[in-house]
Amino acid sequence: MQYESFGKYISAIYRHQQIVINNQLNPYGIGSGQYIFLINIHKHEGMSQKELSNLITIDKTTTAKAVKKLEDEGYIYREQDEEDKRYHKLYLTQKGKDFIPTLKKILRSNTETLSSGMSDKQHDLTIESLKLMLENVCKSVDDLRKKEE
Repeated sequence: MQYESFGKYISAIYRHQQIVINNQLNPYGIGSGQYIFLINIHKHEGMSQKELSNLITIDKTTTAKAVKKLEDEGYIYREQDEEDKRYHKLYLTQKGKDFIPTLKKILRSNTETLSSGMSDKQHDLTIESLKLMLENVCKSVDDLRKKEE
């Protein structure tokens, strides 16, 4: 049996979604690369940059750049951790808090666009399959990192 590549579709969906999201977030001074950080800071206010990187499995350098951009745009602020001065805790500013409903509306709209025409069963199966694929690729990355050590 010959399998068609998942990567072809995942990559194309990702690229097109980035175009749409960039267009929707541009008026707010946020790029498609920052919203994932903003939404997770909202969900876990007071976490460190390191914790944020680990949570969304993005390297520390990319996280630092995104946090700096969100801070420069006035959506978040950092406070030094009293217990460990090496770390800063991340919080939403009032501007950030005010923007979250708009961001959620944009993300919900994009999810609705992606799942348009799907039955509930198709939606659930797709989510289940994507979770499994993510789990598989994360395991592969972990295995590669172990080999490098």
